[in-house]
Amino acid sequence: MATNDHKPLKVLLNIALARHTGYGNDGIDIAEALARKGVDVYITPVAVQPPLPQSVANLLTKPLAAPFDLMITHVDPGSIFIPPDQRSAADLIVGWSMWEFSTLDILPRRSSFKKRLKNLDALVGYSDVSTEAFRGFAPKKLPLGTLQGGFNPELWPYVERDWTSDCFRFIMNGVMNARKNPFPVIAAFAELKEEHPEEFEPAELHIHTRVPTIPVEIMDRVPKLWIYCETFSDLEMQMFYRIGHALITASRGEGKNLPALEMLSTGAPVIYTDWAGHQQWGSSAYAYPLRVELRPVRTSSYPECKWAEVDKQHLKETMLHCFRNRDEVREKGLTASQVIPQKHSWDNVIDQFFSLLPELAPGKGHEVKLKYDETLREAATGSSGDPHRTEVRTHAPVPSTNSGRR
Repeated sequence: MATNDHKPLKVLLNIALARHTGYGNDGIDIAEALARKGVDVYITPVAVQPPLPQSVANLLTKPLAAPFDLMITHVDPGSIFIPPDQRSAADLIVGWSMWEFSTLDILPRRSSFKKRLKNLDALVGYSDVSTEAFRGFAPKKLPLGTLQGGFNPELWPYVERDWTSDCFRFIMNGVMNARKNPFPVIAAFAELKEEHPEEFEPAELHIHTRVPTIPVEIMDRVPKLWIYCETFSDLEMQMFYRIGHALITASRGEGKNLPALEMLSTGAPVIYTDWAGHQQWGSSAYAYPLRVELRPVRTSSYPECKWAEVDKQHLKETMLHCFRNRDEVREKGLTASQVIPQKHSWDNVIDQFFSLLPELAPGKGHEVKLKYDETLREAATGSSGDPHRTEVRTHAPVPSTNSGRR
C-alpha cells in the first residue's frame, strides 16, 4: 500500500442510514466524521430512510471504485456478512457491532455467525459485554477489540439549569420497551412519593418515548408523572434535556445509550445501570451507577444469556440522594459537560478506531493507520486533490426525527 501518492485513505462503509434507528444514526455520523477527517468515503447502504444530511446523500451518488484501503461493516451481529467476491475489494475489512446481552444465544442466525465472519480481518464490539459475547461464537483466530461509538456534542452544549427551586425533575428518554425497563423507575418514583409525601412532593418524572408501551392512565395514579409519546425534533429534545436535572436509565442492556451521552454533555448527570455499554462511559465522578443483578433474558430457553435488572431499592436511594443534594448533582453535571464531549465525540472515536487497527491487524492495520495519519495531515493543509470529496457539515439543516435514540 503506497503512502506517498498523496491520495486520501479510501474507506467503504457497509452501514444503515436512518436517524430513527441506532445503527442508522451511527452510520450517518460515522460517514460524516470520516469525511470531516479528509477520508475518501464510499457507501454500500443496508438501509436508507430519509431525511439524510445532504452531504451523506451526496455520498450515495459516488460510484464504487475498488480497491479500498479499508471496509467497515457497521451492522447488527445477525447481519454481518462479507461475501467472497467482496473480500478482494478492500485491503482490510473490519466489523463493528454491538450486543446488549451476555451471550449470542438469542441472536437470530446465530448458527451461521462464525461462518459469516470468516472474511473479516477483525471484529470490534461497542462494549466489553458485546466483545465477550462475540468471542464465544467467533472464529478463534479472529482478532477482537472494543470501542464504543460516539455522539455529536455540538447539538448538546452545556446549559444553565435552575438548581435552587424546590422543583427537581428526573427525566427518561428512549424507546421504552422491555430492554429500556421504565417500570421500576416509575415504581421507585411512586414509592418515594408515598414514603416522603411532603419532602418529595416537588419532584417530577418526565418520560419521553416513541412507542405507547406505558399506559397513559398511570399518570392519574402517580403524582407529577408525565409521559410524552411522540417524536421530538432536535430543538424539542434540547428543551426536554434543559428541563431535567438528572436522567435515569434503568436499561437492562445497552450498546451505548445515546440519550445518556447527550444529557451528560448538557451538564446534568445520569443515574444508570452499571453494566454493558453504560460501563464504557459511566463514572461516579460525573454520574450515579446503580447496582444490578444479572438475570436470564429467557429463563427456560437460554439460562446463560443474561441482562441486568436494576436494584430498585438502590435506585430509590439514589433518586432521593439527588433530590436532597442539588449542589453535588450540579457539580457532577458540570464535570460531565467537560469530559463527555471531548472523550466521546465521533471525531475522537474515529481517531481511536484507527489507533486500534495496528493492534488488531499488525500488518495491514498498521498500513491503514499510516495512511489515515497522512490523510489527516493532507486535509489539515488543504492539499487533498480528490475531485469526489464532498464537504461535510457536521449538522446539516434537515429535519431530524431522533425517534431511534438508544
